[in-house]
Amino acid sequence: MKIDDLYGLYVKCFPDYLCSKDTFEAFLNPQQAVIFTEYDNDRLIAYTIVWGNSISLLCVDPEYQNKGIGTRLLHEAESHIKKNSPSKILLGRGSHYLFQGVPESNVKAVPFFKKFGYTASWTSVNMKLDLKNFDYNALKIPVPSSDISFRYAEPSDMNALLTSVDNAQPEWHNIFKTCTDPVLLAIESVSNCIVGFEILSFNGGRFIKNAGCIGCVGVITSARNNGIGHQMVAKGAEIFKSHGLKCIELRYVALVDWYKVLGFEITDSQWMGEKLIK
Repeated sequence: MKIDDLYGLYVKCFPDYLCSKDTFEAFLNPQQAVIFTEYDNDRLIAYTIVWGNSISLLCVDPEYQNKGIGTRLLHEAESHIKKNSPSKILLGRGSHYLFQGVPESNVKAVPFFKKFGYTASWTSVNMKLDLKNFDYNALKIPVPSSDISFRYAEPSDMNALLTSVDNAQPEWHNIFKTCTDPVLLAIESVSNCIVGFEILSFNGGRFIKNAGCIGCVGVITSARNNGIGHQMVAKGAEIFKSHGLKCIELRYVALVDWYKVLGFEITDSQWMGEKLIK
């Protein structure tokens, strides 16, 4: 199966989520995934990509929709996943994905999955910040204590960083342990303790060109509600702007109002569907 065929059908099915072929291949890794397909003679008209207990992508050519093809592929994917006896099936998120959930811009998609028993307890959004007019000094956010400074993490910081990550968001432990992107730290100078952290991906734009991505922003529990998180994101934005990036793309956002304070705007939303396996 050719990457060009998979990517070409993806572009046709998701025009609101255009990405490069390299991005498509890097994040979905289709060469190693389980893929179920549907052809019309030699023409690829539908497929679904499965990683673990996640249905990472389901594409049906618009010309062939409403013919039961998506239903057949969904059932094939579910049957495969159930062989490993997971507790639930996820839509999108997992080890490899482009969308963390089901794009709500596709008005038919959410009702389709609901019909087969999928539910969602929350909606995630993608956001962006235009850096052209970004002014760090004009932001109306709390100024942290003068004892707080910001710097990039060094290899010698790893153990202390992971300790802070475990305090703030333990589910991010392996993300930081294996991270190859720069990590910005907030340091409390008196104790030299890492009180905050975030990942800065200079090539992190998935659907926006020349965009950076700020991810996994965390503050340890004892240092929260002091403006450190907002300052960290603002510092990251300032760094990206100084490197000539045009905007910041955020994905998997739950704290929408928190980011709006910094000027971020919603670009799209994702229905975080899943189905329990009985």
